[in-house]
Amino acid sequence: MEFRQISTKDDYDQAAELATTCFHDSLEDMKNDIKEFSEQYFLGAFEDDQLQAAADGRFFEIFIRNQLFKCVGIAFVMTSPVHRRKGLVNKLMNVLLRKMKDDGYVYSALWPFEHKFYSNFGYASIEKAISYKIKPSNIRKNIQKDESISIKRYEPKKDFNKLNEIAQNAVNKYTRIVGKEDAWKLRSYPQRFKIYLFERGEEPVGYLCFKLKKTGEYQHDMNILDLAYTDIPTKKTMLSFLRNFDSDVKHILINLPYEEEILSYLVDYDTEHKFAAWPAMLRILDIKRSFEGLNYPIDIATTLHLKIEDKIIEENTGIWKITISNGRCVTIKTSEENVSRDKILSISVNKLTQLLAGYDTLSKLLEVEETNIPKEWLEPHLFPNVPCSIMVWF
Repeated sequence: MEFRQISTKDDYDQAAELATTCFHDSLEDMKNDIKEFSEQYFLGAFEDDQLQAAADGRFFEIFIRNQLFKCVGIAFVMTSPVHRRKGLVNKLMNVLLRKMKDDGYVYSALWPFEHKFYSNFGYASIEKAISYKIKPSNIRKNIQKDESISIKRYEPKKDFNKLNEIAQNAVNKYTRIVGKEDAWKLRSYPQRFKIYLFERGEEPVGYLCFKLKKTGEYQHDMNILDLAYTDIPTKKTMLSFLRNFDSDVKHILINLPYEEEILSYLVDYDTEHKFAAWPAMLRILDIKRSFEGLNYPIDIATTLHLKIEDKIIEENTGIWKITISNGRCVTIKTSEENVSRDKILSISVNKLTQLLAGYDTLSKLLEVEETNIPKEWLEPHLFPNVPCSIMVWF
């Protein structure tokens, strides 16, 4: 079996055929999506020049605790049914993760069909999202549109930069991902999207992205893929706008971090709201950059010690000394002989990813494992729990 970059027209045609087999979508749709992969990591396992498995890595940036990091999204992980259970995806993922780290990426993200499988590669769930299913009429009538805000349909070539500007200034960005224009295609196809821009004069202050699924002769369900807003008046204007769809939309479907306040904007939620089933997963690729890229409380000065074992990225393995002072930190490798054992926190890559992404506090993450947690790590302002949600990539 030969492992190499998918690069020729024949390779791409084979990838589209394999995607059709694995994801049960049309060949035309698969070809349209895969033709954009030339600038990405798109690795294949070939036997006699026939593609048997593939995995794609796509380039983005991601906000972790409101700091921007380089990130690679994983997509189109697929294997021919004839060659499954032979470890081909394992080998491809190992090559991809290694290459991502070497090229300076700090995190990797994915939306898996099977969370347990990807946890073996160090990925961990990072979203605590609630799935809401509401009628447009459930939104309160007294929520007022900000009259200084105009609403218009998104024009791709003209308005794309405004999406990134909104995301970087959004008060609800949490772990929002930003990247190249073709990133939209990862979750769906652009012709299935409707995107509305909200602007105050010349200033872009929000966007709303959704697709419609027909549920009756004249009615649809609206699946909101992403929304971002830079202030609360814009949020209210968005909800007021959504109420306008009362005549042609049966239900609005949306996933939001459970900390995101929305119930107070509703008269009722007479259908359902529940925890989302398939949250995104994230993995730290670079321990040093993940710590040093964050901002810390200016009044905290401390030294932490961390023990990590990373079976894929060897540089992450070892004892780390993390010195925090004046809102920043310096991270270096040290040895066990230089620090007391009771000062060292031993934690998996998976759990550390959840801690830094804000999924939960360290005490909660390690509660079941009963791991010794040095008191220095328990400072509540160092790594507080924060809302966490990744929706559409743009």
